[in-house]
Amino acid sequence: MVTPEIKIPFDQDEMTVLDHYPGFMPGEQGLPIYKTPIQPVENIKMFLADEKPLWMPSSYEMLMFNPDIIPDNIARAMVIQQNPFFPESVYNKDYFGIEWEFVPSAKGSTVRPGKPFLDDVTEWEKKVVFPDVSKWDWAGCLAKNKDFLNDRRAIKMTIFTGFFERLISFVDMTPALLAMIDEDEQAAVHGLFDRLCYFYDDLLYQMAKWFQPDLIWFHDDWGSQRAPLFSYDTCHEMVMPYLRRVVDSAHKYGIGFEFHCCGNDELLVPCMIEAGVDLWAGQTMNNKEMLYKEYGKDIKLGVEPAMLPPETPDEVLKDEVKKFLDTYPENCYVAMQFGMDPRYFTYIYEESRKRYN
Repeated sequence: MVTPEIKIPFDQDEMTVLDHYPGFMPGEQGLPIYKTPIQPVENIKMFLADEKPLWMPSSYEMLMFNPDIIPDNIARAMVIQQNPFFPESVYNKDYFGIEWEFVPSAKGSTVRPGKPFLDDVTEWEKKVVFPDVSKWDWAGCLAKNKDFLNDRRAIKMTIFTGFFERLISFVDMTPALLAMIDEDEQAAVHGLFDRLCYFYDDLLYQMAKWFQPDLIWFHDDWGSQRAPLFSYDTCHEMVMPYLRRVVDSAHKYGIGFEFHCCGNDELLVPCMIEAGVDLWAGQTMNNKEMLYKEYGKDIKLGVEPAMLPPETPDEVLKDEVKKFLDTYPENCYVAMQFGMDPRYFTYIYEESRKRYN
């Protein structure tokens, strides 16, 4: 770890509440904005630069920006911008014209199964048409969202549907899994993933040019509830080299790389590290304490305090925060977790400010 360039002793006046962030859903009040000595975006930039931040950063200090200029944001029912909307009742098409269906029970979208876009992954070069992202109205999008982007938090944009997930969207789950290990199809998979890297580079270039995001949140789920969907060797051969190229693209444009990868992916974390991923907040089925001990110096982990009942006394929560920071003393950030007691944000900020400085 790099020695921090600055230290500012904690002052109780920092706990003055200046305002509240908007909630995740429209009309919802979010967490308090404190009188911090530097803006949260500056704290996160220190964190990404391997300088010790002034307090433990948090996903709640990242402003999600998923504008409707990007078709996947609409298809995945997750448009977050000046005028956000969650298109839950319609089918929407992604970059490649594939329809996604919102599933209320999952609070997300999926390709309607049983009607794959490709009968076989070897058809991709004939049937998949990549859009020219340079022709989209990026200037108009920026004009519509200038006020929204004027925020003290780090700006985080999303690339939904990375490599393996994109393959699934083209051919369905079982054929995608088979294509990853079938020698007759692997060359086509490599070709598709290679082409996707150029597409994602073009997309990141436009994001950086117009919005200067601090982070990209790149989605590619690799795991089930119990274990990865494919072996370490398969991941290392078929996915990791392309993930590394997208990470390199993000870094080239001055953007930090946060990986969204659901499932029990403990065995595949070395692939994330080799790819150069900056941050990963895996789901809670992953053994975060073990991963921190094994890899905590090589990747920044999103970690969560214990979920306690809402009637838990303040002193119990404060003790839990001390245990939490004892377990994860550095190189970690607080992962967003729905249902987390909002008091945690206050206590983690105050306690980590004292400890880090």
